[in-house]
Amino acid sequence: MDSQFNQDAAKANRYRVEVSGWDASDAYFVEKTTLDWNGGDDKEISLRPAMRQGAVIFVRLMQQFGTGDSLPIAYRAAAVRTGENGRNLIQLERLHPRARFKDAVDATEDSQSRVA
Repeated sequence: MDSQFNQDAAKANRYRVEVSGWDASDAYFVEKTTLDWNGGDDKEISLRPAMRQGAVIFVRLMQQFGTGDSLPIAYRAAAVRTGENGRNLIQLERLHPRARFKDAVDATEDSQSRVA
């Protein structure tokens, strides 16, 4: 019973995804693979093309049962290593959009005017 529970829990942390980006030779690629998520920010994928650490990768969840399209999310290849099967294991770190310069300046001006 416990082994069945552990197998179900392991499956619950694996998601079918489509990954795209530019590999180490600057060639654009799209590959379907599995995202392993161990909770928190610990996410890892396995890819055929060689990747550079720091590369930007776009990951899109492949929805089941035609529930609609999901949008790709930008990640950075935080760590890259070669797995036992020769595929590249990439540790993902989520990228967040930066504030536009104008928005950052406006926020600074607003906070300064409240202080005075």
